[in-house]
Amino acid sequence: MFKDHSDQRTELERLTPGLRRYARALVARDVDDSRLEADALTSETLARAMRADHGARIQSQRIWLYATLTTLNRARARRRPPREKSASPDGKPAGRGVSDALDALPLDHREALLLVVLEGFTYGEAGDALGLSRAAVGARIARARSILDKRLDAAQPADARKKQNLPPYLRLVE
Repeated sequence: MFKDHSDQRTELERLTPGLRRYARALVARDVDDSRLEADALTSETLARAMRADHGARIQSQRIWLYATLTTLNRARARRRPPREKSASPDGKPAGRGVSDALDALPLDHREALLLVVLEGFTYGEAGDALGLSRAAVGARIARARSILDKRLDAAQPADARKKQNLPPYLRLVE
């Protein structure tokens, strides 16, 4: 696949910002220092890529890297107990809108959604990275979007929803 190690390094350097972005979105706020944890996942993924001798066995270095990072994150998530969501002073769960809604998604839904929406993968590429069919990726993304829609609608004050009086597919954006 690569003529020499400098070609591989160049390709890894090009893909690193996206890997780091994906890792940070996956880890989100389920650990005390999510940036450090995400950077550790990214570093381990890159180290494995440098040690691996892929030759012509893989079609896409990018898909292999994201698949490896996803696998490492799943192992990390199994080792750590889930972190309790923080609460505001009035006792209600603290909310940051979309960020909290993404954090609350099941990990398998979040993986599929982030690969397609954040990283620009096609459903087929995301399926290759996650070990799923295109249809399974589509189903996970549809469920993730449905969950996000319900959570974000529920987070909006009831009087604001009534005031808009718009069909559910049209929303007033301020």
